[in-house]
Amino acid sequence: MESGGKMKHKSLIGLILAIIGVLAGFGIIPAVWGPVASVVSQNLDMIPIEKIADRTMQATIVRVIDGDTVEVDLIPPGDELEMLRLIGVDTPETVHPALPIQFFGPEATRFVKNICLGQVVTLHLQKDGPDRGRYERLLVYVELPDGTILNEAIISNGFGYSYTKYKHAKTAEYNQLQKTAIAGKRGLWAGVKFDDLPVWLRKSNPDILKQ
Repeated sequence: MESGGKMKHKSLIGLILAIIGVLAGFGIIPAVWGPVASVVSQNLDMIPIEKIADRTMQATIVRVIDGDTVEVDLIPPGDELEMLRLIGVDTPETVHPALPIQFFGPEATRFVKNICLGQVVTLHLQKDGPDRGRYERLLVYVELPDGTILNEAIISNGFGYSYTKYKHAKTAEYNQLQKTAIAGKRGLWAGVKFDDLPVWLRKSNPDILKQ
């Protein structure tokens, strides 16, 4: 059972998140407040990354392809660069060969560029799951120098979706981050229409905009 102090602490954090989300929605503070939201949300009983990842690597972000795919130079540098796919996140498409640019895609890409391009980051590979996805991209959680998990910052700020098509250790947490972003009308959730959402999300959660 939680102590009264801990429950009050979590309630206060939740209130802070809600207030910031409302202010961002009205343009009183910038919508791109990602690192703050992510750091705050990590206090909401998030599973420590060390418990779900047993291998880490250092890398420099050298290119942002779109919101959920980046290219890195591993440390120590090698002859080839490595393409990464962020675990548990799907962002609106901007470079898909078979799809047009989707709603909020450019904003999502710009957000990721602003907070990680050129940064030396820590890559966490999941314990229980494949190392690579269908396009041979390395599947990772990306930790920024300040401790922010990039995957979580994207969802917390409404620049992407909790990707439930492939389950992972933090699926339930990322779903909750998304619900909070929807409630606060952060990022894309301030103006997205149902038809703007990716097909997989419309099929798996047809009532998502009714939450």
